[in-house]
Amino acid sequence: MTSFDHALLADTIQQLLREPAPARLSVDEDGWAPIDQLVHVMQQVLQIQVCSEHVYGVTQSTRGFEVTRTHIRVWAPVIHPPDILFHATTEAGLSRIRAAGELCIGGRRRIFLSADEHSAWRAAHRLDGPPRVVVVDTLRARRAGVRFGRGQQPGLWVSSPIPDRHLLNLRDGYAEQWSAGGIPVRSDPDGQIRLALIQVTRRSGVTWEVAKGKLEPGEPPEASAVREVREEMGVDATFRVIRHVADIRYGFLAPGGAPRLKTIFLFLMTPQGSMDDFQPSEREGIGAVRWFTPAEACHMVTHSSLQPAMGRARALIERFGLTPAFPYGEAT
Repeated sequence: MTSFDHALLADTIQQLLREPAPARLSVDEDGWAPIDQLVHVMQQVLQIQVCSEHVYGVTQSTRGFEVTRTHIRVWAPVIHPPDILFHATTEAGLSRIRAAGELCIGGRRRIFLSADEHSAWRAAHRLDGPPRVVVVDTLRARRAGVRFGRGQQPGLWVSSPIPDRHLLNLRDGYAEQWSAGGIPVRSDPDGQIRLALIQVTRRSGVTWEVAKGKLEPGEPPEASAVREVREEMGVDATFRVIRHVADIRYGFLAPGGAPRLKTIFLFLMTPQGSMDDFQPSEREGIGAVRWFTPAEACHMVTHSSLQPAMGRARALIERFGLTPAFPYGEAT
């Protein structure tokens, strides 16, 4: 193989393992993919004959890979927990946490946490006492030095003791906030799919984000997402909600320091007709609206809570295109 071929294979392997297309390559939660499956996908992508010996040769002479006899991954992937995790406990457990000033369990150093609130509540109901669930602001806890690691089951995490200032629902003034957001997506005449994002000016700087906002009383999340896209992007268009992307959850402090748990229902939607004459909402701090390819959109969105959702949006588009998942109909 030539040096060009070697570099091409190394770059392709890196890209496929870091940004896998779910319909083509099965990468588990720790970043491992079957080598025989990787070879098959590489042949489809590069349109050349590739075998497992080529993969072994590239990984032996290129830093950044970890390889076993049957699997491969990008070496030492950095895997962070979700921004919000949940701990199952009881009313008596809450009293012990408050008295200790931290979430800890006796003399043990590991705390078990769930990425799914419903799973945490089910676990709490199996405990001896009135069930309770603690909402952990994982992002701020991690920045403060709390250590997190994966548990032995999907969706399960472990941590070192967590100071009570990172336990949102144990702090005074705690409340939940519900929002919805939308990502307009279209297919250009050249067949390229593009996503629309908004440019927002905040105290921390200028960022690219999805259009989103609070749900009004009794308003369905899909309708709220469409309303927020229209208002923030400044467009008079009809949209068809085609797919639910994710429920994004993170903690923040409201004015005055009151803790909040925010949930954003995020959807992909297609405009019915033209959507180019944007008049961004200046009162919302929105300075521009722009179309991006799915890869560009994932790169432009830097908010830690939104990045996984953008990756899922890209994967859904690559797998299903613009085919509706459910018969939402047109949202007007």
